[in-house]
Amino acid sequence: MRFWTPFHTSSIDIISDAPNKMIFRAPDRIRLQMTVDHLDLNQKPGTCFTHYNHQTRLWECFHSPHTSGQHRLFIWVLDNEEDTQWATAVRFDIYIKRKGEFISYPTTTNIFNILRCQLITPMNGHFSRESLPTDIVLRVPNVRDVQLQIDEHTLVTGDNLQNDIYKLVIPTKISNDVKSFVVMGLCADDTYYSTLITYRIE
Repeated sequence: MRFWTPFHTSSIDIISDAPNKMIFRAPDRIRLQMTVDHLDLNQKPGTCFTHYNHQTRLWECFHSPHTSGQHRLFIWVLDNEEDTQWATAVRFDIYIKRKGEFISYPTTTNIFNILRCQLITPMNGHFSRESLPTDIVLRVPNVRDVQLQIDEHTLVTGDNLQNDIYKLVIPTKISNDVKSFVVMGLCADDTYYSTLITYRIE
């Protein structure tokens, strides 16, 4: 493990350093993000996913390794009040002896991170069109609406359940041309929808 100055100046606490799910506490002005490298450049490092758990008020950083071997997990920090660029906070050096079931996490955007969104389900970002999940549920604070874009002609409006939690019902049948599901949010002061999270379809 190696620490950089932003870890200390940002007052970050490590709650759990389990390789597949790291948990951190940080002040409200601080945002976190995780990336991963494999020391063997010929090997895929796997996928990462970061979100903010509003129940625990903690950042959760997930990693699913694609192969065994030596990995480096980097936690990046951004201070909303002072920073304009992400800075490296801490690095974890881990050795994966045997990988478990691989999870291809969905792709998130900077807006997802800024809003401190929380994905409730599903965590797997890779869907089979023959066995689609019934819905996508996530928590999105400070938005007026959430929609799911299926294709150029199909939009699903999210049901606002409670506490900024939205449920997006997935159609039982989709066109073979659909390659992705895109969850979008209408931020409080915007007149357009911003992409939050993307799922791949095969």
